[in-house]
Amino acid sequence: MNQPNTIPALKPSDSKRTPRPHPSSEPFIFTENLNVRYGSQQALGGVSLSIKQGKITALVGPSGSGKTSFLTCLNRLTDLVPHCQVSGSIQFGKIDVLSPDTNVLQLRRRIGMIFQKPNPFPFSIRKNLVFPLREHGIKDTATIDARIQESLTRVGLWKEVYDRLDSSALALSGGQQQRLCIARALSLSPEVLLMDEPCSALDPISSGVVEDLIASLRGPYTIVMVTHNLAQARRMADHVALFWLQHGNGQIIESQPTREFFHHPQHKLTKEYIDGVRG
Repeated sequence: MNQPNTIPALKPSDSKRTPRPHPSSEPFIFTENLNVRYGSQQALGGVSLSIKQGKITALVGPSGSGKTSFLTCLNRLTDLVPHCQVSGSIQFGKIDVLSPDTNVLQLRRRIGMIFQKPNPFPFSIRKNLVFPLREHGIKDTATIDARIQESLTRVGLWKEVYDRLDSSALALSGGQQQRLCIARALSLSPEVLLMDEPCSALDPISSGVVEDLIASLRGPYTIVMVTHNLAQARRMADHVALFWLQHGNGQIIESQPTREFFHHPQHKLTKEYIDGVRG
């Protein structure tokens, strides 16, 4: 089959998409006294954190300090974990996230999740993007095609895969797979992206490409990212929160704008963690 000589022009996005609001100085997501238990084991104890709209917030700290548990509370993926109990308060805009009346499907459309290991569906590249769109009620073929092209362009994949959209997504490299997973989330027009160590399973070159992509999403999207890489947090984040295991459960030790966190830490543990003495 002859391949096209030129890259197809970007198709217009559908006109019904909601305009994204300008970033506000007010907290976009706010947790207060958040507690998470897995059976008898408490993973988080009394965590309160404000997350600003359009910014990158990095969650750092040793393994087992509750960072991922906190992240998955924000769009109620914890609902899928047997024997998991969440209490306290999570406010997302005007939505009470933990309310039994909250539409969880719509919540997860607005708050997307990117996992540590790339997890494309074992389908074609195209179907990886079609599937979530149809699951969320988007049926119009022209709209779906536009969303596919727009989201792949946004993550820098369109030029690489436009002529093989019906090939298996599993044939992509690790970095391409992770960018496809980000495109899959972006296709649903989320407002928030939760990222659980999105670069840790990638080689250094692919990691750099994904880092640059994440940084480019700042502003239009609010990003909350777990990372064990302090240099990455320093490079990318606007705000950093340090989680630590205290009295048997994860707690926030310190939360500061990135420059203040690294140059003027307020807590002894923060300084020791930055200096490599602890953690």
